[in-house]
Amino acid sequence: MQKQIKIFLTLLTVITLAISCAGNNPNNPTAGTSLWKNNINYNLLIKDWYNPNYQTEIYKIEESGNNKIDFNVLNPQGDISYSISVSEIIWNNDNTSGIMYGIYTKIDESFQAGALNKWYAISFKNLTKSSLSISQAWVQDGTPSGIFYTETLEEAKTKFTEENKAFSVYSDLVPKTK
Repeated sequence: MQKQIKIFLTLLTVITLAISCAGNNPNNPTAGTSLWKNNINYNLLIKDWYNPNYQTEIYKIEESGNNKIDFNVLNPQGDISYSISVSEIIWNNDNTSGIMYGIYTKIDESFQAGALNKWYAISFKNLTKSSLSISQAWVQDGTPSGIFYTETLEEAKTKFTEENKAFSVYSDLVPKTK
Protein backbone atom coordinates (compact mmCIF):
# COMPACT_ATOMS: atom_id res chain seq x y z
CA MET A 1 0.00 0.00 0.00
CA GLN A 2 2.85 2.40 0.79
CA LYS A 3 4.34 1.74 -2.65
CA GLN A 4 1.02 2.69 -4.24
CA ILE A 5 0.87 5.88 -2.19
CA LYS A 6 4.44 6.77 -3.18
CA ILE A 7 3.68 6.17 -6.85
CA PHE A 8 0.48 8.22 -6.61
CA LEU A 9 2.30 11.11 -4.90
CA THR A 10 5.05 10.97 -7.51
CA LEU A 11 2.47 11.14 -10.29
CA LEU A 12 0.67 13.99 -8.55
CA THR A 13 3.97 15.91 -8.33
CA VAL A 14 4.70 15.24 -12.00
CA ILE A 15 1.23 16.41 -13.02
CA THR A 16 1.58 19.58 -10.96
CA LEU A 17 4.96 20.31 -12.53
CA ALA A 18 3.58 19.48 -15.96
CA ILE A 19 0.91 22.11 -15.62
CA SER A 20 3.34 24.74 -14.36
CA CYS A 21 5.97 24.02 -17.03
CA ALA A 22 3.69 23.51 -20.02
CA GLY A 23 4.90 25.07 -23.24
CA ASN A 24 8.60 25.15 -22.35
CA ASN A 25 9.69 22.20 -24.51
CA PRO A 26 11.23 23.06 -27.90
CA ASN A 27 10.92 19.53 -29.33
CA ASN A 28 9.04 18.99 -32.55
CA PRO A 29 7.96 15.34 -32.46
CA THR A 30 6.66 15.41 -36.03
CA ALA A 31 10.21 15.84 -37.36
CA GLY A 32 12.64 12.97 -37.52
CA THR A 33 13.09 9.59 -39.07
CA SER A 34 11.69 6.10 -38.62
CA LEU A 35 15.16 4.55 -39.10
CA TRP A 36 15.70 4.91 -35.39
CA LYS A 37 18.50 2.41 -34.87
CA ASN A 38 20.57 4.10 -37.58
CA ASN A 39 20.61 7.41 -35.73
CA ILE A 40 24.12 8.58 -34.86
CA ASN A 41 23.20 8.89 -31.15
CA TYR A 42 21.14 5.71 -30.78
CA ASN A 43 23.83 3.91 -28.74
CA LEU A 44 23.92 6.78 -26.23
CA LEU A 45 20.39 5.81 -25.11
CA ILE A 46 21.30 2.22 -24.30
CA LYS A 47 22.39 2.25 -20.65
CA ASP A 48 21.14 2.55 -17.09
CA TRP A 49 20.09 6.06 -16.08
CA TYR A 50 19.03 7.66 -12.82
CA ASN A 51 17.91 11.02 -11.48
CA PRO A 52 20.66 12.36 -9.16
CA ASN A 53 18.04 14.45 -7.32
CA TYR A 54 15.84 11.38 -6.67
CA GLN A 55 18.24 8.46 -6.69
CA THR A 56 15.40 5.93 -6.51
CA GLU A 57 14.23 7.12 -9.96
CA ILE A 58 16.05 4.54 -12.08
CA TYR A 59 15.64 3.60 -15.76
CA LYS A 60 17.28 0.74 -17.62
CA ILE A 61 17.25 1.07 -21.41
CA GLU A 62 18.57 -2.03 -23.14
CA GLU A 63 18.39 -3.75 -26.49
CA SER A 64 16.11 -6.75 -26.75
CA GLY A 65 15.28 -9.14 -29.56
CA ASN A 66 13.04 -8.47 -32.54
CA ASN A 67 14.58 -5.07 -33.35
CA LYS A 68 13.25 -3.45 -30.15
CA ILE A 69 14.56 -1.96 -26.94
CA ASP A 70 13.24 -2.37 -23.42
CA PHE A 71 12.58 0.76 -21.36
CA ASN A 72 12.45 -0.50 -17.77
CA VAL A 73 11.50 1.58 -14.75
CA LEU A 74 13.07 0.10 -11.63
CA ASN A 75 11.93 0.34 -8.04
CA PRO A 76 14.43 1.09 -5.24
CA GLN A 77 15.11 -2.63 -4.79
CA GLY A 78 16.18 -2.88 -8.45
CA ASP A 79 13.12 -4.85 -9.58
CA ILE A 80 11.14 -3.79 -12.65
CA SER A 81 8.17 -1.64 -11.68
CA TYR A 82 7.03 -1.44 -15.28
CA SER A 83 8.51 -2.11 -18.68
CA ILE A 84 7.88 -0.74 -22.16
CA SER A 85 8.93 -2.65 -25.27
CA VAL A 86 9.92 0.20 -27.59
CA SER A 87 9.23 -0.59 -31.23
CA GLU A 88 9.81 2.85 -32.73
CA ILE A 89 11.75 6.01 -32.00
CA ILE A 90 11.00 9.17 -33.93
CA TRP A 91 14.14 11.27 -33.75
CA ASN A 92 14.05 15.03 -34.12
CA ASN A 93 16.46 16.69 -36.54
CA ASP A 94 18.89 17.60 -33.74
CA ASN A 95 19.60 13.86 -33.14
CA THR A 96 19.47 14.42 -29.37
CA SER A 97 15.72 14.34 -28.86
CA GLY A 98 12.63 12.50 -29.96
CA ILE A 99 9.82 10.21 -28.84
CA MET A 100 9.96 6.49 -28.08
CA TYR A 101 6.76 4.49 -28.71
CA GLY A 102 6.15 1.07 -27.25
CA ILE A 103 3.87 -1.36 -25.44
CA TYR A 104 3.62 -1.96 -21.70
CA THR A 105 4.93 -5.51 -21.25
CA LYS A 106 5.08 -5.50 -17.46
CA ILE A 107 3.28 -3.24 -15.03
CA ASP A 108 2.12 -3.17 -11.45
CA GLU A 109 -1.64 -3.30 -12.10
CA SER A 110 -2.32 -1.26 -8.94
CA PHE A 111 -0.32 1.56 -10.55
CA GLN A 112 -2.13 1.72 -13.89
CA ALA A 113 -4.80 -0.96 -14.17
CA GLY A 114 -5.54 -1.96 -17.75
CA ALA A 115 -2.29 -0.69 -19.26
CA LEU A 116 -0.69 -4.08 -19.95
CA ASN A 117 -0.18 -4.60 -23.72
CA LYS A 118 -1.27 -1.01 -24.45
CA TRP A 119 0.75 1.68 -26.24
CA TYR A 120 2.76 4.36 -24.47
CA ALA A 121 5.31 7.07 -25.25
CA ILE A 122 8.39 8.59 -23.66
CA SER A 123 9.85 11.87 -24.89
CA PHE A 124 13.55 12.52 -24.52
CA LYS A 125 15.89 15.46 -25.10
CA ASN A 126 19.41 16.67 -24.26
CA LEU A 127 20.88 13.24 -25.04
CA THR A 128 24.65 13.07 -24.58
CA LYS A 129 26.95 10.36 -23.25
CA SER A 130 26.51 11.85 -19.77
CA SER A 131 22.95 13.22 -19.74
CA LEU A 132 19.39 12.49 -20.78
CA SER A 133 16.10 14.21 -19.98
CA ILE A 134 12.89 12.19 -20.23
CA SER A 135 9.20 12.87 -19.91
CA GLN A 136 6.66 10.10 -19.76
CA ALA A 137 3.36 10.59 -21.58
CA TRP A 138 0.30 11.87 -19.80
CA VAL A 139 -2.61 13.70 -21.39
CA GLN A 140 -5.41 15.42 -19.49
CA ASP A 141 -8.77 14.19 -20.75
CA GLY A 142 -11.17 15.56 -18.14
CA THR A 143 -10.80 12.59 -15.79
CA PRO A 144 -8.70 12.63 -12.61
CA SER A 145 -6.22 10.07 -13.96
CA GLY A 146 -5.84 11.36 -17.52
CA ILE A 147 -4.54 9.17 -20.36
CA PHE A 148 -1.41 7.05 -19.81
CA TYR A 149 -1.90 4.58 -22.66
CA THR A 150 -3.71 3.99 -25.95
CA GLU A 151 -5.00 0.97 -27.85
CA THR A 152 -2.87 1.42 -30.99
CA LEU A 153 0.45 2.89 -32.10
CA GLU A 154 -1.37 5.31 -34.42
CA GLU A 155 -3.48 6.57 -31.52
CA ALA A 156 -0.36 6.97 -29.36
CA LYS A 157 1.28 9.06 -32.10
CA THR A 158 -1.82 11.26 -32.21
CA LYS A 159 -2.41 11.68 -28.47
CA PHE A 160 1.13 11.71 -27.09
CA THR A 161 2.54 14.81 -28.78
CA GLU A 162 4.17 18.06 -27.72
CA GLU A 163 1.19 19.89 -29.20
CA ASN A 164 -1.11 18.04 -26.77
CA LYS A 165 1.25 18.90 -23.90
CA ALA A 166 1.76 15.19 -23.20
CA PHE A 167 5.40 15.76 -22.26
CA SER A 168 5.49 18.77 -19.98
CA VAL A 169 7.76 17.67 -17.13
CA TYR A 170 11.22 16.23 -17.72
CA SER A 171 13.50 14.34 -15.35
CA ASP A 172 17.18 15.10 -15.84
CA LEU A 173 19.15 11.85 -15.73
CA VAL A 174 22.79 10.79 -15.62
CA PRO A 175 24.32 7.37 -16.32
CA LYS A 176 24.19 4.93 -13.45
CA THR A 177 27.59 3.43 -12.72
CA LYS A 178 27.72 -0.15 -11.52
